[in-house]
Amino acid sequence: MVQGAASEDPAAGELLGREFATAIVVFHEAVGRLLGLSAVERKCLDVLRRLGPVAAGTIGEHTGLTTGAVTGLVDRLEKAGYVRRARDPHDRRKVVVQLLPNERMDALLAAALGPFTDDMTKLTTKYSDAERRAIADWVGRTTEVLVANTERIMNLDQP
Repeated sequence: MVQGAASEDPAAGELLGREFATAIVVFHEAVGRLLGLSAVERKCLDVLRRLGPVAAGTIGEHTGLTTGAVTGLVDRLEKAGYVRRARDPHDRRKVVVQLLPNERMDALLAAALGPFTDDMTKLTTKYSDAERRAIADWVGRTTEVLVANTERIMNLDQP
């Protein structure tokens, strides 16, 4: 693992980013596997947990996935019993995707993510307020780059 990559060395920065991304993907794949899901399916559940019931288009906006990919994803999650499609209570013409209560999922996520959350909390206390703001800025900008590039890649196979 690359640590303390020199900011003036673009190759070290690229390697740091690649290793960071790999660690994130592998971590979320392992968490998803606990639930019998892929990393993307599991993170879709996380989007629903954060936002509450939303239209499929909103899931696409938060993930960068195409509408077709989101439809397939929701179909699989619905078949597995994690979500259901329902009428929007504010506009009966719209359909929203709702996370279903699931005690097994909650227990597995607590076992998997509780220690992770504790470790991340401990890690962030090692940084000053200014450093945490800089890290938050980097994470926010990196997230925007990742979502934009996910959208771009998802459309590469479109005619």
